[in-house]
Amino acid sequence: MERDEAIRRQFDRAAAAYGTSPIFAQGHDLPIMVATTAPTAAMTVLDVGCAAGHTAFAFAPHVRAVVGVDLSRDMLAEAARLAAARGITNARWEEASATALPYANATFDIVACRMVAHHFPALAPALAEMARVLKPGGQMIAVDIISPEDEALADFINAVEVLRDPSHSRDWAISEWQAAGEAIGVPFAVVTRWDLPLDFADWTARQQTPPPSIAHLETLFDSASPSARDAFSIVTLPPRSFHLWAAILAGTKQ
Repeated sequence: MERDEAIRRQFDRAAAAYGTSPIFAQGHDLPIMVATTAPTAAMTVLDVGCAAGHTAFAFAPHVRAVVGVDLSRDMLAEAARLAAARGITNARWEEASATALPYANATFDIVACRMVAHHFPALAPALAEMARVLKPGGQMIAVDIISPEDEALADFINAVEVLRDPSHSRDWAISEWQAAGEAIGVPFAVVTRWDLPLDFADWTARQQTPPPSIAHLETLFDSASPSARDAFSIVTLPPRSFHLWAAILAGTKQ
C-alpha cells in the first residue's frame, strides 16, 4: 500500500533517533503499561508498531515471549540491535502492517500499541485486527497522543502534526477510541492522561522535518489562537516548546 510505504520510508530514516529518544526509551508510561496488564511468565505479548522495541523491552522480563512488528525494516533492525545489547532473548521482530497481522486468531494474551495509532487512517480497522489476534479475555493496551474533543483545537494540533510528519493521520480523541473499542468488543477505559512537554527543535529534528515545513510550523504556532496557546502550552520565544496531550487506554476482549 502507498501509505504503508510512506510510513516505512519516514521511519527508516528516523530509526536511530527513536532508539535513543528519552520520550520513547524512558517514558513513564512503560511501567504503567506493564502494571496495568499484570503479565505473567506464561503469556505472549504482541507489540504493534514496535519501532525501536522499547515497549517490548518493558514486557520481556515478565512474559514467555514478545513479538514486535513494524513496517520499518530499519526500526526492526534497531530493535534487534538494542535487544542483543540488553541481553533480551525472548523477543523476535517481524515486518507486518497493523491492519494485516500474520498471526492466527486468538494468539496473544496481551496486545500493546504505543505511539502508533495516530498513523492509522482509520482507528477501528487496525484495532479490529489487533482484537482478532487477541485471546478472549486478553488485554489490549494503547498509548498515544490524543486530540481535544473541541473541533477547532483538534484541527489545529492535527495540522501541526501533519506538517511535522506527513505520515501522521490523526490524533484520535478519547471519544473516538471509546467508540472504536465498543465496535470491536474491547471497551476502552482511560488509565491515565498527561501533558507531554516537547522541545520544538528536538521534535522536528527527530522526524527530519524539512526547513520549509519548520518555518510553516513556526508561523502556525506564532498565529495560534489564545485557546490553542493555552491548551498546548505554546511558547513561541526561543527555545520554542509546547505540549501534546497523551493517554493510556486499556480494554479486555469480550
